[in-house]
Amino acid sequence: MERGNAALRSWILDRIRARGPIPFVEYMDAALYHPGLGYYCRPGMTTGPAGDFYTSPDLHPAFGLLLSRQIAELADRTAREADVPFHIVEAGPGTGRLARDIIAGLSCERPELARRTVYTLVEVSPALRDVQRKTIGDHAVADVVWASWHDVLEGRHRGAARFHGCVLANEFLDALPVHLIEWRDGALKEVHVASEGDDFREELRDAGNARLSGHIEGLTAEGVRFVEGQRAEIGLRALDWVASLGRLFGREGAGGAILIDYGHSARELYDAGRHRGTLLCYHKHQVYDDPYARVGEQDMTAHVDFTSVARSAIRAGFDTAPPATQLRFLVSHGLADMVAELAARRDQGVRGVAEKLALHGLMAPGGMGEVFKVMLLARGTEASALTGTKDPFRCPA
Repeated sequence: MERGNAALRSWILDRIRARGPIPFVEYMDAALYHPGLGYYCRPGMTTGPAGDFYTSPDLHPAFGLLLSRQIAELADRTAREADVPFHIVEAGPGTGRLARDIIAGLSCERPELARRTVYTLVEVSPALRDVQRKTIGDHAVADVVWASWHDVLEGRHRGAARFHGCVLANEFLDALPVHLIEWRDGALKEVHVASEGDDFREELRDAGNARLSGHIEGLTAEGVRFVEGQRAEIGLRALDWVASLGRLFGREGAGGAILIDYGHSARELYDAGRHRGTLLCYHKHQVYDDPYARVGEQDMTAHVDFTSVARSAIRAGFDTAPPATQLRFLVSHGLADMVAELAARRDQGVRGVAEKLALHGLMAPGGMGEVFKVMLLARGTEASALTGTKDPFRCPA
């Protein structure tokens, strides 16, 4: 078994030896976000061909352009004052490709909006911040800044009393640490990580986290039923992040959020057919199910419970719409037209064929187009009024 980063592995083992077995959520947090050693914080982290997985922005700049159209519509529908800054806050911006392409899309199609846009990248990794600066460059029309999520919530990045803008999270919620539970002997148990020599082992312990137990009770009240031996992931940190959006917008803020991730409704996510949960690891474009191998050198993700996300958003004061597939969302904003225009070009050559394949990759029915869902949150307008919630394949009545 590949052990991964020796220094990080030793750090986690020392912590366990000093404190005893730790909840899996703490192990995952260290494996992904330990400063300098965690997967997302280590030097050289990237996505695309040279990384461990692809994201939609890696495939084609059209993804960012189409998102910029939804952002612009959100800005128009929620604007209250002319010529005030419009804020785009991207959580977990990766290599910066999405930010670059959104700014380019606004600059091309909505230059007046681009000129008053402040684009904030929320990034914990100094190494990735350097990558993002190189990707975006100094040619951006929008004002680009970096901040921690704490600084964003405290308003230190914006200098405005009322937030007007859009928060963007593309493949962010799935990478937040999760509680790992298992149903044993008719009771909830939480997976803890213990040490065994220089290796990790799991222990099932009674769930001592009252909030975790309360959340499970809420799922049960909604009809979720766990069966004996079933494992599942509970993303309380994702829900906390969604709840914090209410603090960012306050009482008078306007705009919304675009959440893009793979996930399901609670009933579908926790169906007995997913008996071992959805936690997976990615390394060099291969999928693994062992979170204790390649510590700090592999990604770890779990599918998002969109039912609970929607509930958290509503409590934070947002209007929500049911998630749409990425295919439906992108086609609503013109992806099919882009594909048709490209197909109509003559003498496309190898580059044209590659571009066509990339565009198809964004909306592939068996791939990114269906696996990824887009949930829109809104303040100052109805989420269901936004173009991205419409079904472009439905024939008009």
